[in-house]
Formats: sequence, structure tokens, C-alpha cells
Amino acid sequence: MKRTIIAAYSIFLLMLSQAIFAGATRGQVSSFLEVEKIIDKWGQPTKTLLVMDNDDTLTMMPCPNLEDLDNCQYLGSAAWFSWQRQLLNTSSPYKVADNITHLIDISTLIFAISDMDYTESTLPSILHGLKSKGVRLMVETARSNANVAATTRQFSQLPTETKSAHNLLQLIKSNSLHFTPSGLASLPSPYIPCDIPGARPISYQQGVMYVAGQNKGTMLECMLNLYQADRASGVGMDITHIVFIDDTKKNVDNVFATFKNNKQYTLRALHYNKLGEHKAALTKGIHKDKIQETTHKHWTMIRDALKQNVSKPAAIYN
Repeated sequence: MKRTIIAAYSIFLLMLSQAIFAGATRGQVSSFLEVEKIIDKWGQPTKTLLVMDNDDTLTMMPCPNLEDLDNCQYLGSAAWFSWQRQLLNTSSPYKVADNITHLIDISTLIFAISDMDYTESTLPSILHGLKSKGVRLMVETARSNANVAATTRQFSQLPTETKSAHNLLQLIKSNSLHFTPSGLASLPSPYIPCDIPGARPISYQQGVMYVAGQNKGTMLECMLNLYQADRASGVGMDITHIVFIDDTKKNVDNVFATFKNNKQYTLRALHYNKLGEHKAALTKGIHKDKIQETTHKHWTMIRDALKQNVSKPAAIYN
């Protein structure tokens, strides 16, 4: 009888804890160490999924010293893309494209010829620590299917601190959401998410979800629905806790809005602000004119070199 009462009380406490923690909250962080502390506080590492944006969150265009902007590559960065998007309908001499399609093509070209750095030097250690605790890792990027090859190469060039996964790509794909029957962190791609009318095709390859600029909250919910349906076959680990981190506040808000009434998950949507000043320097900083001129010079050198040496250069429109 006593054991029955204790068992019933334990179940009650479990249900109470789920009711207390289920739901979504928002916040901001300036380092991945803060993310690790949030996950540790939950105490559910094997049921936790860390969903990371890549550009200016997990990775960034090379910048050896954030205080020395002269040696930072803005060309191809998220801040550069946003700036160029604002210039599309202007007569600015710094405009590189005439429409969004051309801009995406140029961005894709720059990704293909550029390697990335971690946003924080301690990230390999932090990610390895989370992996060793059983945390699932996934990247959700605004990049499109056209960027799969470039992103795969970029992640393959970034080292980690684990012998079982020598680079970031190996670390992500071996500890992400795996599906049957392949047992891999990939799905036949590209595909239309959740059969949403009008949605653009996305991809899920080696633990990286390419959402093609679409709502990251909707896309993440679709992915989790697929995963939970796949788990019905008894494969894969249950996910009850999610940390989403992104340097773009709109993406954080979208994820929060999607999951705020979801009782299945405890979600913490985090705005990553470490690179806030660095990104703003391109369009708002006191040295913005110099940075913009240098960045445009870098692009024109690439453009002119391709024109001179390639018969039909890709993504060159002017």
C-alpha cells in the first residue's frame, strides 16, 4: 500500500513539473556559456534539443578581432545581406544587385568561396560538453537548398574537441534528430514542409535544416512533428525541452509565437546579441563609410576577376 502511494505521488510530481515548465519564454544572451547554464538548470539534457542559427550566431565571416574592423570580412555576412536588401530600390553606388533573386545568387557565390569562423573561440568546448551530456544539436538556417554544398564545406572546416567528431559537421550530424529507415540526420530533400500551400522547398541534411528564409517557428514545428511521428516506430530519443538561439530578433519572436501555447515542449527562445555592435558598424557605426567602401571594393575585385577569367561567370549581372 505504501509503495502504491509513493508511486502515485511520484507520478503527480512529474505531471506537476511538466505543467509548470511546459510553455515558451524569451530572453537574450551574449554567449553560449549562458545557453549551457540554462540547459544545466533544466536538468533534462537527454531530452533537450539545442537549435542554432548559423550566420552570426554559430558561425561568422572571418573577423580575428571584433575591435579591429579593418580586418573583418563583412562581404557575404548576414549584416551585408540586410544592407544590400535595403539598397535594392535605390541608386546607391554600393548596390551589387538589381533584385532579390540576383542578390541571393551573389550571396550564394560568396558562400561558395568563403570559409567561416566560430563566433566564440570557446564554442568547440561548449558544444562538446553539451554533446557529452546527451543534448541533441541542430542548425536551423535561413539559407536555401542552393547553399547546402557551401554550408557542408564550411562546417567541415571548423574543428571540434572530440575524437569521435573531428569537425562541426560531424558533431552536428551525429547528435541531431535521426530518422528511420536510414538512421541518419537527414531527410529526402528538398521537400515541402508540412504540405503548407505556397511554401518554398526546404532541406534537412546532416543535422542542418535549410528553411529558405521562411518562418523559423513554423519550420521547426514541422520538423518536430515529423520527428515525433517517426518516434512512434520506437526509434529516436524523446524531446521535451528546446533552446532556440538566433542573432535576428524576428526569428526569436517567430519561434516564441509558434510554441507559446504548445504544452508538449518547454522552450526558451534566445536572442544572441554578442555581435550586435559588430553588425551595426556596417550601417550605423562611426566608421560605416570606410567599411562600406572597403566591402564594396572587395566585391568589385571578385566580380571583375570573374568577368576577366571566366567565359560565363555565375551570379554576375553588371
